[in-house]
Amino acid sequence: MKTVRLIALACAALILASCNRIGAVECNNTDGQAVIASLLSDQIIQGTREQLGTAVSDPQTNDAKIKATVAQIKILIEDIRTTKKDEASTKRGCAATVKLVLPLNMIADAERFHTNNQLQSISSLTDSVGLQRSADSYTHQLSYSVQPTDDKKKVYGEVEAFGPVANALGEIIAAHMVLPMIEANQQSEATAAAAQQALLDQQTKAQSQADLELATAENKLAVQAYSEVWKSLPDTVRAQNVEIQRAWSKKKTADCNIKAAETSTDPLIKEAARLRCETEQTQGRVEELKGLM
Repeated sequence: MKTVRLIALACAALILASCNRIGAVECNNTDGQAVIASLLSDQIIQGTREQLGTAVSDPQTNDAKIKATVAQIKILIEDIRTTKKDEASTKRGCAATVKLVLPLNMIADAERFHTNNQLQSISSLTDSVGLQRSADSYTHQLSYSVQPTDDKKKVYGEVEAFGPVANALGEIIAAHMVLPMIEANQQSEATAAAAQQALLDQQTKAQSQADLELATAENKLAVQAYSEVWKSLPDTVRAQNVEIQRAWSKKKTADCNIKAAETSTDPLIKEAARLRCETEQTQGRVEELKGLM
């Protein structure tokens, strides 16, 4: 597909007369190069719009932002060759290497966006449209034509087959533009999630602390009941069972330590579990001791 553009010639006052008498505009003419660079920029802008889709309504990706971002790309027309020259016509067919210098952070952002979203790599994308990368720049072989208008005051330009390249660059620029928005949203969500988790942790800790206090109170009552029953036993019975009591106490401690370790790694929960285990075993021992009365 060809794209055309007219641009007014910019001439200094001292050479205005010669500008008015201009005939052909050669391929390496400065104004002709400006026309072509402007055409390429417009196609890249359009390619970016298409990639952004409905996002162009967002303040961060609106038309002004798109144009400002595309303006960061340096478009250089190099190694210019004349491919068609008819002396009977002012139109010139041209070929050149267009060098597109992108900010390195733009390329890095696009690569990160594509990686995060499991899209094809930027290198695969650019290779598919014939863009050759070197550091922060891409080059492409371009065919175009230039000629002056009949009034010799403007330059008319046409660019051939740059659409796929413009779309690929548009994809890079769009990714660069939306990545900060996406990462900001993700950071906001992460912050909210962290705050929610902190609140949950605080509430869980308070719950565990309350449960430990309850377990402590229950254990205290069980120990008091055990002490009262033990003291109420006849002296001869206590003397007969003192070794058994010591063995029972050691086993109770060992058993409950193991049970607590299996319950949780949280110190509060572990301690509550240990105390409840000891309470249960102490209550059971109280019933056994009552049978000795």
